[in-house]
Amino acid sequence: MYKKNIVNKIIILVGLGLFTQFQSQELQKTMIPKISNRFEKFDIENFQKKSIRGYLKVREDSNTYIQDFQSPGYREIIYNDNLFYKVTKFFYENGNIEKKGCLFNEGSVAGIWYYFNKSGKIVKEENTDEGYDFKPADIIAYCEKNKIDLPKGYHDSGYQARVLKQDFECKKVWRISHQTSGDTIEEIILDGKTGKELQKKTVPFYNP
Repeated sequence: MYKKNIVNKIIILVGLGLFTQFQSQELQKTMIPKISNRFEKFDIENFQKKSIRGYLKVREDSNTYIQDFQSPGYREIIYNDNLFYKVTKFFYENGNIEKKGCLFNEGSVAGIWYYFNKSGKIVKEENTDEGYDFKPADIIAYCEKNKIDLPKGYHDSGYQARVLKQDFECKKVWRISHQTSGDTIEEIILDGKTGKELQKKTVPFYNP
C-alpha cells in the first residue's frame, strides 16, 4: 500500500511537471515583449563603422538585430526565434528615440507604442489594440487550429504567412494570407472584434 501511494505521488508530480511545462510553452508562444517608455539613444558611431550600405545585421543568442538607415534617421528591429513578435524602434537623425513598440507577425502594430519628440521627451502613448477584442493570441490559436504556419523570428527569404490589421467594409479586421500550394494563396478576413470569418478566398501566387 505504501509503495502504491509513492508510485501514485510520482505519477501526479510527473503529470504536474508536464502540465506546467506545457503551460510555459503555450505562454511563451503568445508572449508579447515588454516595451518601456524610457528614453533610448541609437549608437550612430557603431552603426557607421560596422554597417554596409546603411544596413547591419547582428546575431546574438536567440535574437537577430537589424539596423538600417531611414531617411532621415535610423531604425532597429529585434527578432526572437521563439516569438511571433518583433520589437521595432525608430530614431531621429540625432540618434534620439522617435517611437517604439511591437509588431505582430509581418507588420501588425501590437500593444502600447511610445512616441517622443526630438529632444527625447515622451509625447504620446498609443494603445494599438483598441477596437481589436480578437487579440494576436486568438490569431495564433486560429492559425494553429487551421494548420496555418505562422513564422517566428527572423526570415530573410521565402514566402511567410502574413497577418495584418486592416479596415474592411467599415470594420477593423485581421487579414491572413498564407500559401496553400506552389501557386496559390488563401486570404482570410476575420472580424477584429469577434474573430468571425468575413471572407475567405484563393488568389494566384506570383513569385517576383
